[in-house]
Amino acid sequence: MKYSDIFVHVGGAVDKRMRACRVSGWDFMNTVLKNHRLRLEFSGCGALVSLNYAGEEFIATNSPREIFTLALRRRDDGKSVEVSSLDFTKVQPVLEEVAEGALLRISFRGCRRFEQLEAEVGIRLRRDSDFSSWNMTVHCLPEQLYCDYLLFPQFELRNTMVGNGGDGEFFWPGMEGTVFREFKTRQRCGGFASSLLSYPLTGIGPYYPGPVPMQFQAYTTGHGSLYFGCHDLSHAPKGIDVTEGATGNIHPWWQFFPGGAETEHFSTPGEFVLGGFQGDWQDACIIYRNWMECHDRTLPLKTIDNSDIPGWLKDSPVLLIYPVKGRGFDTGSLEGNEYFPYNNGLEVCRFYHQEWRTPVMALLMHWEGTAPWAPPYVWPPYGGEELLRDFGRRLHEQGDLLGVYCSGTAWTSTSSIDPSYSRDKEFAEKHLEHEMCVGPEGEMYAKVCNGPPGQGQRIGYDCCVARPWTVDTVVEEIRECVTGSEIDYLQYFDQNQGCSAPLCYARDHNHPISPGPWLTEAMISLLDRVRGVIDTAAPGVVIGCENAAAQPYIRNLQLNDLRYHLSWLYSVPVPAYSMVFHEYINNFTGNGVGMAGWLDRRRSPWFILHRLAYSFINGEILSVVLKDRKQIHWSWVCSWDDDAPEQLPIRLLIANMCAWRRHRAGDFLVFGRMEKNVVVNSRKRMLYFTNEHAPQELDIVLSSRWSFRGREAVIVINPSDTVETASVVFDGCRSGVCYTHPEHDAESRPFDGGEIILNLEPYQIVMLEMS
Repeated sequence: MKYSDIFVHVGGAVDKRMRACRVSGWDFMNTVLKNHRLRLEFSGCGALVSLNYAGEEFIATNSPREIFTLALRRRDDGKSVEVSSLDFTKVQPVLEEVAEGALLRISFRGCRRFEQLEAEVGIRLRRDSDFSSWNMTVHCLPEQLYCDYLLFPQFELRNTMVGNGGDGEFFWPGMEGTVFREFKTRQRCGGFASSLLSYPLTGIGPYYPGPVPMQFQAYTTGHGSLYFGCHDLSHAPKGIDVTEGATGNIHPWWQFFPGGAETEHFSTPGEFVLGGFQGDWQDACIIYRNWMECHDRTLPLKTIDNSDIPGWLKDSPVLLIYPVKGRGFDTGSLEGNEYFPYNNGLEVCRFYHQEWRTPVMALLMHWEGTAPWAPPYVWPPYGGEELLRDFGRRLHEQGDLLGVYCSGTAWTSTSSIDPSYSRDKEFAEKHLEHEMCVGPEGEMYAKVCNGPPGQGQRIGYDCCVARPWTVDTVVEEIRECVTGSEIDYLQYFDQNQGCSAPLCYARDHNHPISPGPWLTEAMISLLDRVRGVIDTAAPGVVIGCENAAAQPYIRNLQLNDLRYHLSWLYSVPVPAYSMVFHEYINNFTGNGVGMAGWLDRRRSPWFILHRLAYSFINGEILSVVLKDRKQIHWSWVCSWDDDAPEQLPIRLLIANMCAWRRHRAGDFLVFGRMEKNVVVNSRKRMLYFTNEHAPQELDIVLSSRWSFRGREAVIVINPSDTVETASVVFDGCRSGVCYTHPEHDAESRPFDGGEIILNLEPYQIVMLEMS
C-alpha cells in the first residue's frame, strides 16, 4: 500500500453544511484520511463530515460542524464560558508520516473570544487497522480561565435504528450494559434521560467511573458497526452517553474532565478510539476486553487464582435482603419489625439454606443505630453491638453469613426518615463545610437521596473523597463495623453508584480547581486504605457498592449490588459487564429498588422469575428481597402490605439454579469467561409497565456461552411455568454432550450438527458442553 493510499487531500464542492467555513479563511478544501476499509473526511472547519467503514457511510448529512466544545469557567466567580471549534478563524491540517501509517494534526488558532487560545486535534490511522486514534490538546488558556470539561469528538450519526425503520442498535455501557433501539422512551424517563454531567451528581447519570462502569460505546447495523472507546489507563472522570439530536440523528457524546489544570496546557486522557467492525454489542465488548487485558494494571487476579476473594464468596451464597425496621419503605414507621432482634432471622436463613441446599447471607437494611441511610455514620448497630454479634456468630454456626447495607461517603445533617437524628451541631462545631463537595460557583448541596420527608432520606451534602477527614471517617467507620462484629460483607458504598467519587470544585481542598484524574486517584487511595484496615482487622470481609463496581475499583470491591433491572424501563439490558469482567468478579442480582413501582405485576407476574434467570445465566450470585413471614417480595421499596408474588415457582427456580451453579455449571458461571452467545430461538412475551412506556418484548428462554480452561459450554434456562421449545443454532457444526441434570450423567446425551432442538420443562436448565 502506498503512502498516498492512506492520506488524500481533495477539493470539494461547497454544500450547505460547508457554507459556514467561509469565516475560517479556509479554502473549502476537505481533508481525507483513509486506508483500505476506514475513511474519515474533515471539512475546512475541522468537522468530521464523513465516516465510511467497509463502504457504509455513518455520518448524517446535517451533522453539526463543530468537532469540539470547551466548557471554560472564570476563576474569579466560576461563571461558564463556552468556546467551540467554530470560534477559531484559522484551521490548518498538517500531515505527518509515522510508523505504519499517518498522523493528521488539525490546529485551531485565531479564537474570536480569546486571541491566544489554541487547540490541536490529532488523528492517527494505521494502514492495517480498522480503528483511528484521536486526542486533543489545548494551549495557551488565558490565566483568568480554567477548563471545566470538553466535549470531544463531536459528530452525529445517521439514524438507521430499529425504532427509525432500520436495523441499527446502539450500545451504551450504563446500568451494566444497555442496548437502545430508539431513544424517545428514555428521554421520557425523568432522571434517566440523557444529560451532561454537572455538580452535584444525580447518581443515575452517565458518569465514568461510576454507574457507567466501562469506557466504550458501539453503534451496530447489519451493514457494518462502529466502536468508540476511550482507552484511558488513568480512568479519569468523564461523561459517556448518547441521545437523539434535534434533527433526529444519533448523537453519542464524550465529556472529558481534565482537572482544571493550573497550567495553560492540557490534553484529553488516553486515546479516543474510533473505527469499524463487523458484529454486535458482544463483539464491541471483546474489542474493549482485549485492550483492557493487555494494558490495564488496575485489574485484580482472575477469581479462580485470587486468594484475596474468600472461599465463602466463591461458594455462591444466596443473599436474603430484608430490613429489621419498617415495612419495605424508607418512610413511615421504622419501629423494629419481626426480624428484630436479629436472631429472629435465624430460622428464615435456616429455612432457605435447607430449601436451596446452599449457604445464605442475611443482608440487612435499616440496621443502623444512627438512622437509615444517614451516612457517613452507621455504627453502633440498632439494639447494640452484642445483639448483632450474636446473630452473626449463630449464622456462622449454621453455615450462613451476615451482610449489611451502609450509605456511602455523603454527609447527613438531619434525617428525613428519623426526625430525632441530627448532626447539625457537629457540622457547625467542626466546620465540616470545608470537607464537603462544592460546586463551580461556590454552591454546596446534594441530590442523591437528598430531600425533605417523603422526597428523600436526608438533608445533607457530599463529602469530598480527596479530603483526609473524609478518608479517615470512612476508614474508621468500616473498622468499627468489621472488628469483632462477625460481619462478612458491607455494601458500604451505597449511593456512590459504581463507587463514583462526587464532583468537587472547592478551592480550599488542596486538589485542582475542577474534576479530573485526581478524583479517581483519590477514590482508589481511599479504597486501598479500607483494604488495609480489613486485611488487618477482619481478613475475609468483603466490601461493595451500589451498581457494579467501575473498572478501576474492581480489585477492592468484590461483590456489588447490580442495577440492570432499571434498563427495562426504557430499553433492553445486556450482560456487557459480565462479558468484560466476569473472570475477575462475581456480583449479585441486587435489591431491584423501585422495580415494583413501574412493573405491572398483574399483567407480568413472571418478570421476577425472568430477572433471576437473567442474573443466573450471566454468572451473578442470586439475591431476593424478603417481606414479612419470610416471603420473597417483588423488590425493595415495595410495601409489605402488597401481595407477594407466588412463592413456590421462585423457590423451585432458585433451588435448580443453585444446584447447577454449585455443581456442573460452576466452573463456567463462577470462574469462566463469557463468550459471544449462540443464537437461541424461543417464544417471546410482553413485559408491561404501570406508566405510559410501551411494552417490552422479551425472550422466554435465556442462554449464555462460556469458556473455562479449554472447555466451552452453552447454558440454557426456561424460567417459565410452561414447557418451552428452543432451537440452539451454533456458529458451525458442533458436537458435544447435552446435560439435563446438575450432577448425574444418566440422562445426558450426545449432540452433533449446527442446531439442536430442546424441549424444556418448567424451570429446567440444560448445559451443552462442546467437545
